[in-house]
Amino acid sequence: MLGQTAMFDRISHIGIVVQDMNKALALWQEAFGFERVKEYRSESEGIHCVMLAVPGQEQRMVLEFMEPLNKEDMSNPVAKRLKRSGEGFYHLCGVVSDVDATASTLKDKGLTVIARPPATEGDEPRWLTHPKSSNGIIVEGVTEWLKGGVQSD
Repeated sequence: MLGQTAMFDRISHIGIVVQDMNKALALWQEAFGFERVKEYRSESEGIHCVMLAVPGQEQRMVLEFMEPLNKEDMSNPVAKRLKRSGEGFYHLCGVVSDVDATASTLKDKGLTVIARPPATEGDEPRWLTHPKSSNGIIVEGVTEWLKGGVQSD
C-alpha cells in the first residue's frame, strides 16, 4: 500500500525455542559465528534467554534463544510450544516508537493484542498479538531495549 506508515521502526529479534541452551549456543556461535549480546533469566515468564547477533553491526537484529526453566510446566507457553511442536521459530519482534499507540492501532484493525509487562527489569511494557489473529505467528512490539549484560528478575 502506497503511503502507509510502517508499524515497526525495524525488526528487533526472532524468538527461537530450544530444548538445550548449551547445545543451541554451541551450534550458533561455533558453526555460524554469532556473538552473545545479552542473557537473562525471567522467573516470571519461566524462561532462560540468550540473544545472539552477527558481530560488528549497529542496530542489529538478534536471535533470541528461549529455553523453558521447567519443560513440564504446561502453563508456560514456551514449554507448551516446545512439547507440542519441538524446537524452532516462536515469535517475531519489532521495535515501535509507542507501545500503547501501536497496540491500540492493531486492536482497531481487529487483531487480538495482549499487553505484557517488561521481560526484564528496566525494560518497558510490550504487547503481543495472539497467533490466531496474525497468521499463526506471535508478533511482539517493544521499544528499544537491547542494553546487554546478564539479567534476572
